[in-house]
Amino acid sequence: MGIESVIDAEYAQAVDARLASYDAYIEYQMQEARRAIPFLSKFFPIQGARVLEVGTGRGGKGIAYACEGMNVTALDVDAPSLELGAQAARARNASIRFLVGDGTRLPFPADHFDAIIIDSVIEHVSDPQALLLECQRVLKRGGIVFVVFPPFYGPLSGHIDDYVMIPWFHLLPRGIVEKMLMSRPPQKGILAPRGAFEVYCSLNGLTVFQFKRMARRAGFGMAFFRVRPFLTHPGMRLAIGLVAALRHPLRGQNLRAVLGRARREFDLGTFLLFLLLMAISPLVFVPILQEIAAGGCKAILKKG
Repeated sequence: MGIESVIDAEYAQAVDARLASYDAYIEYQMQEARRAIPFLSKFFPIQGARVLEVGTGRGGKGIAYACEGMNVTALDVDAPSLELGAQAARARNASIRFLVGDGTRLPFPADHFDAIIIDSVIEHVSDPQALLLECQRVLKRGGIVFVVFPPFYGPLSGHIDDYVMIPWFHLLPRGIVEKMLMSRPPQKGILAPRGAFEVYCSLNGLTVFQFKRMARRAGFGMAFFRVRPFLTHPGMRLAIGLVAALRHPLRGQNLRAVLGRARREFDLGTFLLFLLLMAISPLVFVPILQEIAAGGCKAILKKG
């Protein structure tokens, strides 16, 4: 097995191409969901499960979940995105119910779903406490909520790293962030600088501490919780590739492949950023300090 297989070349390509077009972004979402399914299957039987995805966007993750046998309802406030998702689902023969709605006022009866997915969404919700309370209401006893989000004080948690790769830059005054973004030339694809600024403005500042407190107040138990660093996508590929290469019998050959790919992907600035993020990554294991090093949180909340 070559090192490209070890570090999942197909996923890496989907990550790199995700903003090229709406279809590319949906494919990236599907790849992300497929990687999550083995983890989710540890917490509920996925075949035939009644699942709500809050903030589905263009629906790629919901499509992947439906293709694995889940009975998916995909909810979002953005009707045009849902239409794109519905088109993509039809093209892939995925049966999903797409619904325009607000996660803080879910249009479902109590004890309705086996699982709820809130993946890279809760940091944009105006009232995350209300969202978790609604999830508690519509979830069956013993059901779970899968939550993924980047804590606000993480080095690249401003959702602007496609244009600005300066750690913690998003913590500066909003006017400075806007000026920097608007000075950047637009990339080819679906995310212009103005769009990146609007995404940044939608952030609610959610932290690890706040999320845990909100989950407790909503009545959830914490079945799983992990904070991970963010090394950038090329950085993560380099770190994983190095570990995989060192464990592989063809050590020398695979190390050359990993380092060759790194030379193609890094310039001086992004490599120095990678070294900084690597240096602070152990802080994710230190309470309080983890807020400034975190790239993402993954949690399983359980009802009952």
